[in-house]
Amino acid sequence: MPVDPRTGQPLPYPGEPGYEEAMAANPEAYAQEGQMMPDAGMPPDAGMMPPEGAAPSPEELGRLEEQEAMLEQDLMAQAAPAPDKPFSVKAIETLLSEFNSTLDVFAGDDLPDLEWAGAEGGNKWDQPLPPEVFAPLVALNDSLKLVEDGKYFDKYGIDLEALTSDAELRKATAQLKKMAKDKKLVEAMQAPVSPGDETAAEMPPAPGTFNEDEQMLASNMG
Repeated sequence: MPVDPRTGQPLPYPGEPGYEEAMAANPEAYAQEGQMMPDAGMPPDAGMMPPEGAAPSPEELGRLEEQEAMLEQDLMAQAAPAPDKPFSVKAIETLLSEFNSTLDVFAGDDLPDLEWAGAEGGNKWDQPLPPEVFAPLVALNDSLKLVEDGKYFDKYGIDLEALTSDAELRKATAQLKKMAKDKKLVEAMQAPVSPGDETAAEMPPAPGTFNEDEQMLASNMG
């Protein structure tokens, strides 16, 4: 920072009030700054910015991944159909519970359950299915399409656009139960992905809902 050699007071930077007068009165002070003096119009700490193209830090990557997951979750939420009349919270919770049970069967392990806080202060839900419930169903459907050329999707695929009533939620719950009892489907879901198919067969994640173990399972569901 340029300093008045007589008073010891800091002098203004280019672009700041009084710069021209200070520059005319103290050219030597500014000459000593040399390249350390920022360009006109630049903030004093501009030189501290990371160079263009520098790799983001782990914290920055984490924030970017979180933002991307939230965006994907919002997009999935927009795809959920509006109910014909309010869902019962019990029907939604039963559907999610059965999804967790089916996922455990596919994984061959007891995974932490996906959770939904439910409707606060009531037993009805007058909105489309929440992302915590709808997004995993989308991911499961996409996985079924990849297993053995989609034959299991033809058999068990859930009609997501039809999820507009408690009756349809019960149908989806029943489909999940059937999936868990189909030994051949379970074996197909547990089969490791070959190196050549690893990218194509990766199960799309349910943003904001799968934990690390479930994401590892998802990569092998196909």
